[in-house]
Amino acid sequence: MSSGKPQNRHFAALKKNVFRLMGILTSLKNVAGLVGILTALSIAACGQVKEDEMVNTEDPAVNQQESDIQAGESGDSEITEEKTVNAEELLDLFINGSVSADDPADLTSAFYISDLNMNAGEWDSFSVGEKVDLDNDGENELILNGPYGGIYLDARDNRVYKFAAGDGNACILSYTYFNGDVWILYSNGMNVGYESYHMEKFEGADNLTAEINFGEEPSNLDRADSEMNYTWNGAAISYDEYTALCSKIFAAEVSTQEIQNLDTSEPLDAQNKENRDGEIKKDDEPESLAGEYEYQSDYGTGKLMIKETSYGYDISDYESEASYRFLADSSNIEIIKDNRIYIKYPEQAFSDNTVTFSYYILEYRTDGINVYYAKSADEEGQFLYHAARKSEGGTINN
Repeated sequence: MSSGKPQNRHFAALKKNVFRLMGILTSLKNVAGLVGILTALSIAACGQVKEDEMVNTEDPAVNQQESDIQAGESGDSEITEEKTVNAEELLDLFINGSVSADDPADLTSAFYISDLNMNAGEWDSFSVGEKVDLDNDGENELILNGPYGGIYLDARDNRVYKFAAGDGNACILSYTYFNGDVWILYSNGMNVGYESYHMEKFEGADNLTAEINFGEEPSNLDRADSEMNYTWNGAAISYDEYTALCSKIFAAEVSTQEIQNLDTSEPLDAQNKENRDGEIKKDDEPESLAGEYEYQSDYGTGKLMIKETSYGYDISDYESEASYRFLADSSNIEIIKDNRIYIKYPEQAFSDNTVTFSYYILEYRTDGINVYYAKSADEEGQFLYHAARKSEGGTINN
């Protein structure tokens, strides 16, 4: 019997240890569950995004590549909206070839300076001219001297735009100062025997504020010697009124044509052109010849006048007070050589905008000027008349 007591004690101790082990295992299970719950809560919390925040999960390299593509799609690397460049800088960027110029009438016709013929001496060549306030807005425009008066460029809204351009002999571009403002002037030189002009005043290149049309033409277009009619904005005016207005306008006119030399196809620059082969500077001889000359014509007393202007010289030949033979300026002078001034003058215009030219040759002598007519500068020319200088007292100096 005594031997049974020790067995009961061992059994009780074993039972106690079993229950203790089961408690430990239960605790470990609860801890594992708690860890799982906490992990799940942590994952859920990390997956949430606050409403006022955005997380960028894209690759920075991809973002940079897209940025580069967008920059390339903007056309030429012109000026972005975020960067404002003033007008002078924009025009300089065009000159340097960094930006293009747009035509407001056709935004698909953008052009760079490299698209223009900048080879000096060719008939259609351009050259970079002055910067002048042509639209009365306080900022300068850029003048590209060229055929038919070239092109004027304006810079605004971070871009360069074509402001005005010459377009054939029926639309020769220049500008003038009239009544205190700058006006864009278009001259029609296609038709021999009459002339017409159109002027525009701007206050900002996109704000046309005034226009003027004026001109003269024979009352009978079939007769060059018929009486002339003079108009100003459609209203008839007298000869004296017309000449007074023209004197005011053309005395301040600035020509922007690219003048070429007839013999060498090199541009004539009156300021620095060296004399060669008997040629002289374009303005040297007209300066000494400036004045009024008279001759006998079929219509009475004719007048040959050479007048100095702000941009060169006006040379006009009036057969009478009502008709003229030619009206020319420095831009018509192609060459001065061997005591002769060669004036290239439009004779006939055609529907395809081509023009034929003839030449009036002024041969200056000590007793006056002999005037010749020729079909080309190589011809000797047909003698027309001899004009004697008119003195200040009104007498003729022979």
